[in-house]
Amino acid sequence: MRMCRLALAGLVGAVVCARQRPPAAGPSVVTITATDYSFGGPDTIAAGLVTLRLVNVGREPHQAGLVRVDSGKSSAEVEAAMKAPGPPPAWAVFVGGPDVVLPGDTANATQPLTSGRYVLVCFFPSPDGTLHLEKGMFRWLVVRGPAAAAESDPARDVTVTLNDYGFEIAPLTAGTHTVRVVNAGPQLHELMLLALAPGKGAADVVAWDQGGMKGVPPARPLGGIVGLTPGRRAAFTVTLAPGTYVLACFVPDAKDGKSHAVHGMVREIRVT
Repeated sequence: MRMCRLALAGLVGAVVCARQRPPAAGPSVVTITATDYSFGGPDTIAAGLVTLRLVNVGREPHQAGLVRVDSGKSSAEVEAAMKAPGPPPAWAVFVGGPDVVLPGDTANATQPLTSGRYVLVCFFPSPDGTLHLEKGMFRWLVVRGPAAAAESDPARDVTVTLNDYGFEIAPLTAGTHTVRVVNAGPQLHELMLLALAPGKGAADVVAWDQGGMKGVPPARPLGGIVGLTPGRRAAFTVTLAPGTYVLACFVPDAKDGKSHAVHGMVREIRVT
């Protein structure tokens, strides 16, 4: 947009024009509410760089995984594929979504989205061991509009690289960080961030996972990125106090179905 001003001096007129630069484009923000066991939010959103803000108003922990469905699959077919052991089918592309937070908490995830059909999914188990997905926590979301630019990417100050089976991350200090998560491994991975309870460590997190995530958890989940297909990236923003945290991936392995955490994909980090 142009802003113009007419300046007169005697019989000489001059036109002074100043071009007003538009503000830098940022992600659109879409709020998703999680209850026991459903998602609330819009049915359609615009393509581009999108921040999903998850608000947990339920009584159990929840996440909001975002999966693009590159086919005309029905709801029943998609749900069956999400429940099945082993790697996801090629037509299911995990693009991010905010990871687990406790009731009353919020989480976020920013990722570039192209137009298409997506599903929001919560894979977290209830105290009885049943996945929330199996209790109906599954919702379609349509993304419309021009494809996101190839260079579209959230701003960040920290990068975490996922591989088989570990996390590469630089030391962290207390404060607010935007963490870019990149899956450089050959299979699906997630990043769940947990604040360890006093006296607990990564081994306790693995044991909790092996026990079906039942009972009192050894750490408080603080969000993260639910799942990323190889080569995908997303980001989340979190505020950290000094203390000990764990990065963990609980995705079942493509070869043996065991959690990646069992394969060693857990890492304690100290925030100073």
